[in-house]
Amino acid sequence: MKLNCDLGESYGHYQVPVDEAVMPFLHLANIACGFHGGDPLHIKHAIALAKAHHVTIGAHPSYPDLQGFGRRHMVIPETELGAILQYQVGMMHAMGQFAGTRCEYVKPHGAWYHDIIANPLVRLATFQALQEMQLNLPIMLPATCDISALQQDANQFGITIWFEVFADRAYLDNGTLAPRGIAGAVLSEEASLAQAKSLIQQQQVVTMSGNIISLQADTLCVHSDTPAAVVLVKHIAKMMTPVSE
Repeated sequence: MKLNCDLGESYGHYQVPVDEAVMPFLHLANIACGFHGGDPLHIKHAIALAKAHHVTIGAHPSYPDLQGFGRRHMVIPETELGAILQYQVGMMHAMGQFAGTRCEYVKPHGAWYHDIIANPLVRLATFQALQEMQLNLPIMLPATCDISALQQDANQFGITIWFEVFADRAYLDNGTLAPRGIAGAVLSEEASLAQAKSLIQQQQVVTMSGNIISLQADTLCVHSDTPAAVVLVKHIAKMMTPVSE
């Protein structure tokens, strides 16, 4: 399992100052594309930082929702949604090339990420737009208890899915994340470390109702805006195979 984090999300005077602290411990860096966070300077810096630490970079596109940090659900026509994806991924692809590296996957951000699971129209529009780019980029999406529909649609477009779990977020019994508005949805440092250990070693998580569910995943995420993000990344990295291997 690989460790990932959402980075490059600072813009202007708004700062998420963890990139330099966590990058040395990561396998994958999901870099914001400017629609929920990130600006040209911070995006460029995050790419350079990832390259310096031999971290794989991915595009982290969002709905056009800078004010809501990409966490508000939006209804966008499929053709427009596809263009929004291609615009952001294309930018990251070009910026990676300029820096002497490459964008190797896509992880939709926030509400878009969850809408792909809940809304087949959003899912198909996203997969089609990614296929049209002909870059053969995998897409990172949440591991849940039932991934059959997701996998079937991805296969239709020739898209590879990297399934993801989270250290710092509570789960519901169906394997989806508890909405942030629910008390306890964002875990404490201690609970996050315990959940990360269970996911890495047993591929299991204890849900908010106390049930144990299995989640098969390729990568584990720590959110950069989680208060203990730096501490969590450092400790979780020690639970995994060293990045250098």
